[in-house]
Amino acid sequence: MSNNVELINNSNDWIKWIEDSISRKLIKYYEFEQFCNIQEIGFGGFGKVYRANWKNYYKYCALKSFYNFNDATVKAIVREIQFQREVDFHDNVIRFYGVTTSSKDDQRKEYMLVMEYADNGTLRKYLQENFRNLTWNDKFNLAFQLVSAVSCLHDEGIMHRDLHSNNVLIHQNTVKLADFGLSKRIEETSNSQSKTFGLIPYTDPKIFNRNTSTLYLLNKKSDVYSIGVLLWEISSGQPPFHGIPYDVGLAISISQGLREEPIPNISKDYIKIYTDCWNIEPDNRPTINRVVDELKAIITKENIIIKDFHLYNVNNNVQLSYDHQLSNLNVKVSESTNSLHGDLSQLIQNFDMMDTKDIESSISINQFEDNFNIIINNMFNFFHDGDEEGKQKVLSYLNEQNITLQEIKNLLLNNQNNSNSIYLLGKFNELGIGISVDKQKAFGLYQKAADLGNVLGITDLGSCYKYGIGTVVDKKKAFELNQKAADLGNTYGINNLGHCYQNGIGIDIDKKKAFELYQKAADLGNLSGIYNLGNCYKNGIGIDIDKKKAFELYQKAADLGDSPGMSNLGYCYQYGIGTDINKKKAFELYQKAADLGDSPGMSNLGYCYQNGIGIDIDKKKAFELYQKAADLGNLSGIYNLGNCYKNGIGIDIDKKKAFELYQKAADLGDSPGMSNLGYCYQYGIGTDIDKKKAFELYQKAADLGDSSGMSNLGYCYQYGIGTDIDKKKAFELYQKVADLGNSLAQYKLAMMYENGEGIVKNIDKAIYWYNKSAKQGYQKAQNKLEKLKNKK
Repeated sequence: MSNNVELINNSNDWIKWIEDSISRKLIKYYEFEQFCNIQEIGFGGFGKVYRANWKNYYKYCALKSFYNFNDATVKAIVREIQFQREVDFHDNVIRFYGVTTSSKDDQRKEYMLVMEYADNGTLRKYLQENFRNLTWNDKFNLAFQLVSAVSCLHDEGIMHRDLHSNNVLIHQNTVKLADFGLSKRIEETSNSQSKTFGLIPYTDPKIFNRNTSTLYLLNKKSDVYSIGVLLWEISSGQPPFHGIPYDVGLAISISQGLREEPIPNISKDYIKIYTDCWNIEPDNRPTINRVVDELKAIITKENIIIKDFHLYNVNNNVQLSYDHQLSNLNVKVSESTNSLHGDLSQLIQNFDMMDTKDIESSISINQFEDNFNIIINNMFNFFHDGDEEGKQKVLSYLNEQNITLQEIKNLLLNNQNNSNSIYLLGKFNELGIGISVDKQKAFGLYQKAADLGNVLGITDLGSCYKYGIGTVVDKKKAFELNQKAADLGNTYGINNLGHCYQNGIGIDIDKKKAFELYQKAADLGNLSGIYNLGNCYKNGIGIDIDKKKAFELYQKAADLGDSPGMSNLGYCYQYGIGTDINKKKAFELYQKAADLGDSPGMSNLGYCYQNGIGIDIDKKKAFELYQKAADLGNLSGIYNLGNCYKNGIGIDIDKKKAFELYQKAADLGDSPGMSNLGYCYQYGIGTDIDKKKAFELYQKAADLGDSSGMSNLGYCYQYGIGTDIDKKKAFELYQKVADLGNSLAQYKLAMMYENGEGIVKNIDKAIYWYNKSAKQGYQKAQNKLEKLKNKK
């Protein structure tokens, strides 16, 4: 079979292998349309996990997706399928149901695994939430099911190598062993060094022994050690060495004999089992089958009731009637680097502080190469959802893994042969993550990553040229780079290319082409593509306006966890776009988007608190939210914060501060900011009066389609503010804004009809426009309307 394996050297061959298994009915294929109510429930270095319903069926399942659908990913999927199919007959192993794909492109299928959904989460979470209510019967149930599942793995020639309480799941109070990302056939590892580690307290301490001249290889007894720690955790309800940093000091202490103390009032026989398991010498540890037998003896002796205990009393030598056709294909799958439970990364970093002699007598630094790549890949994937969201995920991830910003910076600097590492250094410099912002340096790093073929490097380099980040603006170059990323099949490149066509960035405006690209990105599952497609239907960009369709797309993006989708869905509920008005629902969606770090969501939530939309008025809270959105660079937040200082909303009036904020928003291209900055110059708010400057700013805002800018520009022409009087021009501008539904412009248009300014006098049309303005609550229009009606 080795010769056949060598022929499988690219993702197309692996996909063909999957398709062949589907056609032979060795793997079940599900149409993606069979799933509904899809919600993201987790993410990691490999990709994301979603919870979904099968349509017309009450049962949940989990959909496991993958980032970077390349050769290594497809190989990992094949390996995951093989191992799952070999052991998923066992009740305590998470079930593998089959595969699906959301891609409609037959040339580029991106498979997702359809798995059993565990409704109680991880063992660690389950113990934290339920330990007080667990009886000893419950604890023995958990312990026995866990060791039985590992026994099944070992009997099938598989060792897990990464057992800990975050990859043991609980479904309806039943153990479900999961995450075979580090599993490997014992015969495949017996002649190769182990390169992947799990959490320090659960890891065989022999791997940390600095007094041996040869490298220690993980084996069956390593899983047994982890089981010993987990049995202690089940008895105590808390993780091992809770509150102690998982660092090199802890690893050395464990290798020298440090262990957790037994919990009081616990069976001595149970204590003996787990202490035997975590013996420092592997040869002195029991086999997993012996652990099973010893737990059986306690259960029998203590008359403990174990769920389905009769199912485990089968002779281990009995041949199981299970179809192993899939495993008999004997396709050798290379070791994946898609899984890391990186608390060990603290240990990796602290090796830098050890003496050279210690390092030489310890584990070769080459052993940590895979771990470096996985840490980097984890952080690289965080930026798929955008800069600010990515930054927050990186900071949270580093905090969870006990890695300092300096340590991760050193890690990136020491791995500049890795294009993901180079890209991340660019992000750290652009966003100021642990270092000062240096956009010029970020640009250089994106260029380097792009030259190595890194697709996010290519797209971010395009953004640099598009917005002038660390370089001069070159929209043609930006277009070319996004075209290159799109040609590589990158969904972000496809989406960004649509933006170029929509706004004429480096190419002539072609809104139909923009729509087609957003459609393509959306079909490939790109959240920004789904959101932008919603904007197309909402605003008639390259397609007829269809507000119901826009609402559905925002709903889809929101259901997939997209915070801009949530924010725009809230806007639909607020103003009744494609759905009934529901201000409480709007508020809830803005709140959800804001909680995810979405700055437009924060600004919209502030507007709700300011005006009592779906919540009681709280102007101080509104101010705080505008401030938070403004600090994140959100233009609406900056502009609204200016309004707060101008009008004393939740803060004392400070007209100079208001002027500065409007100036900032205007400098960033915000048309409402330009219009309000013009107002400041017109009336001397926070600055000297400069009517010519006011006129120029209104003109600029109007050119960008801002209705307030148009209305104010009309006022300038009507009364000669910063320009010559031109009442015909004023009338035309008021007409344009009135048609957009602006109540003030409708009032001013009605006045021009009433007085014959810029247009022939027409009282009927004046009444028509006063009436339109009055219906929107404009009191002056109501007063005028009553006077004109009385005259007639």
